[in-house]
Amino acid sequence: MHVLNFHKGCALHNERMGLKLHQLRYLVAIAESGSIRAAARLLGLSQASLTQALGELEQHGGLNLLERHSRGIGLTPAGHELLAQARRVLAQMDEAEQVMARHRGQVSAQRLSVGVTPWVAQTLLAPVVTAFRQAWPQVPLELFDGLSVLAYPRLRDGSLDLMIGRIAPPSLMQGLQARPLFRYDMVVVARQGHPKAQARSITELLDQDWIVNFSPNERTSFLSGLFGQHGLVLPEHRLHLAHSPSLMLTLVQQTDMLCVMPWPLVETGDFRHSVQPLHLRERLHANVVGIIHRSGEVLAESAQAFVQLLIDEAQTRMGSDERRWRHVFQSVDMLPLAE
Repeated sequence: MHVLNFHKGCALHNERMGLKLHQLRYLVAIAESGSIRAAARLLGLSQASLTQALGELEQHGGLNLLERHSRGIGLTPAGHELLAQARRVLAQMDEAEQVMARHRGQVSAQRLSVGVTPWVAQTLLAPVVTAFRQAWPQVPLELFDGLSVLAYPRLRDGSLDLMIGRIAPPSLMQGLQARPLFRYDMVVVARQGHPKAQARSITELLDQDWIVNFSPNERTSFLSGLFGQHGLVLPEHRLHLAHSPSLMLTLVQQTDMLCVMPWPLVETGDFRHSVQPLHLRERLHANVVGIIHRSGEVLAESAQAFVQLLIDEAQTRMGSDERRWRHVFQSVDMLPLAE
């Protein structure tokens, strides 16, 4: 691996050249496409023009931003840090364009990128998306589901606008801020007909394999919340990590592994007839879902509208007389909506 020194041949008169917006766009394009050639094609430029622009950018900063390795072009540590800032700047510029277009009475097609935790996706997302599309037809959506902590890097680098998901411990939230929305209960779940289906205490489950949908960084807090608070220790070889909710659920349905799930997720989805909650004496720690985004940034107007539609739908479902929704939301509490 070696550093690509684009600024070596740049003229000295570029020394005082300021940082340019198009240079940041070029850097993002290279990072996303993985090569100078692909980025140039994407941008409609010649490779020579793109290389010159990057050389000017490196000349301005006095830093090498790109390096070549066996898999193609990569970023140096300085390049990675600048990339995160570049994405934020470009997102803010797009938002400024959106504001001006709105005041001109024109339509802007700035995409809204939202991550959603699985149980919220199963219970609330469809009507929220429908209402959002009616109110904001000019804004295309990009939706993701999965672990909140896996979305955090995308939030930090600007490729994800907000996450509606479980709020992680403070040690994992650097550079991010959260607005709590709901508190919900967690339950231990097994397949129908599991040998331990009639267990009434977590002490009866220490000899079982567990598959959990948490990140490795949350392993300690998970063990403490489920076992440690009751003075119990789960053998380390019994705890397995699944980095996908669907993978976890498949294993619980088809093996004797146990897992911990949000109660609303137990009551929704096609798998509710193939798994069952265990009615244990011990109470599990509740989790909190919130709106998570980059610290110090105000959400775009479209993102704020999406969040408000979600809150409105949740309040409607929680107040519903329908038996289905009473079951789903029986363990969910709406938290005070402090700004």
